[in-house]
Amino acid sequence: MSDQYGRQVPALPHPSPEDTEAWKAYWNTQGQLWRTEPEIDTNRQEELTQCRAIVPDIEKGRYPFKDMKLSRADVEWLLATHESGGIRGPVDWSDESQREREGLDLRGADLQQKDLSGLPLARIRGGIATRERIAATEEQENIAGILLEGANLAEAQLQRACLLAANLSRANLSGASLNRAELSRANLQFANLERAKLGIANLSEADLGLANLHEAELNGAHMEGASLIMAHLEEADATNAHLERAILSGAHLQGAFLGRVFFDQGTYLTDVVLSNTALLESVRWGGVDLSVANWTSVSTPA
Repeated sequence: MSDQYGRQVPALPHPSPEDTEAWKAYWNTQGQLWRTEPEIDTNRQEELTQCRAIVPDIEKGRYPFKDMKLSRADVEWLLATHESGGIRGPVDWSDESQREREGLDLRGADLQQKDLSGLPLARIRGGIATRERIAATEEQENIAGILLEGANLAEAQLQRACLLAANLSRANLSGASLNRAELSRANLQFANLERAKLGIANLSEADLGLANLHEAELNGAHMEGASLIMAHLEEADATNAHLERAILSGAHLQGAFLGRVFFDQGTYLTDVVLSNTALLESVRWGGVDLSVANWTSVSTPA
């Protein structure tokens, strides 16, 4: 048996299905520290194997796990057996040689309310890829979007994950690594993104209304046309972020660093709350003035 990096590890007898703590210890010995659940039974393995063999078809809205309810144990097994014909296991983002691998295809899968915290989900496919958008309709994009409403993805590794049009409303993404992730048109309403790493992520046209982005890293993030209505960005670092056409009505920016951000005449900034904010440091206004940018009723509490 091999661990997630292809190293051979000794085969040990499986604990009993009910002994959760023993399973955690077992996975530790196998070098799969991210696994916490008992392994799924052979019948479920066979079912998932058959589903994984389905050839995706964007036009027909057909994907391996479309509309299928998956558990954390299912996802753990799918990750552990990903690309078993070659490099086995999840994409290890810390290994630069693996960063071009395709991640697990979970387009259209139902993972609502599931605990996926700490899982290595780099480069997962939870939506149509950028290269596929050219020929895809908005309806096809929505069909492919993964369902993660209310899911717990705290500290998950989601670098360069494709989550276009994904439903992540009320999801817990605190401390998650989402660098370079594709989150265009994603639903992130009420999501917890505290301390999340979103460097160079694509959040264009995403709905982040009332989302918690406290201390989030948004360096170079693309948020063109995103809705950040009443979002909490206190102490967030959005250096070089693109906020053209973004709606920040009622957003909380106390202590945020928005140096060298990009605004334009379509940026809406009514009732923004500021305090100790480096907002005006080298801001790139695209040749517009504050009034044109809809910067009105700005509150600057002591």
